[in-house]
Amino acid sequence: MIRLENLSYAYPGTAENGQLRNISLEIQDGACILLTGVSGCGKTTLTRVLNGLCPQFYGGCLQGGYTLDGRNALEIPVHELGALVGSVFQDPRSQFFATNTTDELVLGMENIPTPREEMKRRVDEITALMDLDKLLNRKIFPLSSGEKQRLAVASVCAMRPRTLVLDEPSANLDSEAVQHLSSLLFRLRERGNTIILSEHRFYYVREFFDRMVWMKDGEIAGVFTREEALSLPPKRLVEMGLRGFETPKLVVQGTVPDKGDDSLKAEEITCCRGGKQILDAVSLHAKRGSILAIAGSNGAGKSTLCRAVTGLYRVNGTVELDGELLRRRQRIRRSFFVQQDADYQLYAASAEEEFYIGHAATDERRAQTQRALEAVGLWEYRGRHPISLSGGQKQRLLLALASVSGRGVLVFDEPTSGLDGRNMRMTAELLKALACEGSCVILITHDMELIHHAAESVLYLANGQRTYHKRISTVDAAE
Repeated sequence: MIRLENLSYAYPGTAENGQLRNISLEIQDGACILLTGVSGCGKTTLTRVLNGLCPQFYGGCLQGGYTLDGRNALEIPVHELGALVGSVFQDPRSQFFATNTTDELVLGMENIPTPREEMKRRVDEITALMDLDKLLNRKIFPLSSGEKQRLAVASVCAMRPRTLVLDEPSANLDSEAVQHLSSLLFRLRERGNTIILSEHRFYYVREFFDRMVWMKDGEIAGVFTREEALSLPPKRLVEMGLRGFETPKLVVQGTVPDKGDDSLKAEEITCCRGGKQILDAVSLHAKRGSILAIAGSNGAGKSTLCRAVTGLYRVNGTVELDGELLRRRQRIRRSFFVQQDADYQLYAASAEEEFYIGHAATDERRAQTQRALEAVGLWEYRGRHPISLSGGQKQRLLLALASVSGRGVLVFDEPTSGLDGRNMRMTAELLKALACEGSCVILITHDMELIHHAAESVLYLANGQRTYHKRISTVDAAE
């Protein structure tokens, strides 16, 4: 189905060696290929070459050969190639054109075009397969990131392209949605679709992927059959910067009492937005020096609760920090909220200049900036425009900014959604260091590996209400 021969690519204005170098790969019709590697290794760029965005949209220099089903893909117009190779982007917002979920779901089919009765049949099929009933006929922008990601996957799959390229499709999904995604991909593979899955979390396809392609520094560093990949010892996966094929099992035990010497106390938080009640009298308690994980299904109210606690939303309820009752503006000044969509919080012309917004570029600030960027492995990218960084690199940049903010409450919304194993573990260590320095650290996450490495307790939300707040212990996947 796909043949790449000595393919190299460089974005406009970048170094001659480029983002991809000498890529040669053959992908059989109906195969499921797992494309992986540390953040910034070139996975996303390769997916953009496969769907024609590089160079037809992004420009730049592309050399080598790319054959799709016997045709020279480099000569196929991007609009035609898009119907042959369906794409789910790392940021689902970037591929939405409608404002209503159902309109977005059928938009691609309308453009092919597809007969109306067939469109209705496909909508019913994909809705049942991905459990999308609650997402139909809703406004897109108020949806959670996980809900947007499910919609993006569904809208592309409904077009039924023979080849699917998915870039981090599980990054923002809860465990139930990941299982629906796994079932969908399995059915598509059984139906004969060719699937290229660019992922850091691949436990959900461990039973049916065919080969794992490991990229490093813009090149293919290794190709493994499924049996070879599953046989890689944990130590070797860590050396490669990857996550494991199993996730840790979390055991919740011992309810965390609401009364105690908690530094942060949020009581009876109730929030309504867009005529809908999002939170119903939810209370949250956390201590300085500890890490609290907030979990729950997509749309349960996790981000809304933390936006309320940090003053970003007007809500009913009270918030105290170190015994002081805080008004909304006070909460904003004393907390730092790292959003899930990194682009909303990056404004400067370079990664380094982000640290000087609102601060004088003194020698002390420069030294602090260097330490923070080195801690997240981004010092060599200090001159890069933040928007040119990969999704994982943007998240690490915001993590570094939070580390020098000096705020008492630090909230991270899915801080590892685009991170490989190496940077996930590094992020966990940095979060623990921030807690040890006296900050109250709160994580909104579906990442069981991050909870395993960093959190001490978990608060679980369902339908805008608190289900429990308990201490956690972990059981290694090997056990």
